[in-house]
Amino acid sequence: MRLVLLPGLNGSTTLFGPLLANLHPALEVLALELPTQGNQTHKYLADLLLCRLGNTPYVLLGESFSGPLAYQLALCQPPGLRGVIFAASFLSSPQPLLQLINYLPLPRWLLRQRTLLNLFCLSSQASSELTQLLGEEIQKLPARLLRERLHNLGQLQKPELHLELPALHLLASHDRLVTRKAQVSLQAGCTQLTEITLTGPHFLLQTQPQACATAIQSFITGLPVD
Repeated sequence: MRLVLLPGLNGSTTLFGPLLANLHPALEVLALELPTQGNQTHKYLADLLLCRLGNTPYVLLGESFSGPLAYQLALCQPPGLRGVIFAASFLSSPQPLLQLINYLPLPRWLLRQRTLLNLFCLSSQASSELTQLLGEEIQKLPARLLRERLHNLGQLQKPELHLELPALHLLASHDRLVTRKAQVSLQAGCTQLTEITLTGPHFLLQTQPQACATAIQSFITGLPVD
């Protein structure tokens, strides 16, 4: 069984480092970067990525921004998909203020301040290396992509279709970026959802990689291959 990883808002695979270091070496992992050209809606991104998933059995993990993307891909019923994992994610808009993103400035220097990153994204216990890495990832993301992805998050609505596959949601106990209403929106879109709450901030895969890896591998082990 393969594990296919879809990254958060930054769109790159760089922040998967801590998780990859804690997954069992025998687990085959494919980390995909998000397309940077064209429309950034989850439906459009799903259409671009669908052909890259392959047909051999796999589990799809969508982190934060990519949770709705994993959901869209799963609704296409790709032949190899056996289950979906949502990491600190949602299916409706994570924050009401995102609906105003086109009218608000994006002070990029502010988004990479260590104090703010630790307060809203990580924690006071986060290493300086992790905080710096997150700041660099935010800085590398072109302003156009950042604004468009945030705008599309603001347009997300409660799902109307149901995902019939086994699904796991890794919930962050101290998530300051995603509202509780958005967190539970996954319950409306998944008929076979298991929720596990882990102590940590929004960036769970980076701050609690061992606990996340254990939950992920347990979920995969419980899935049928055929």
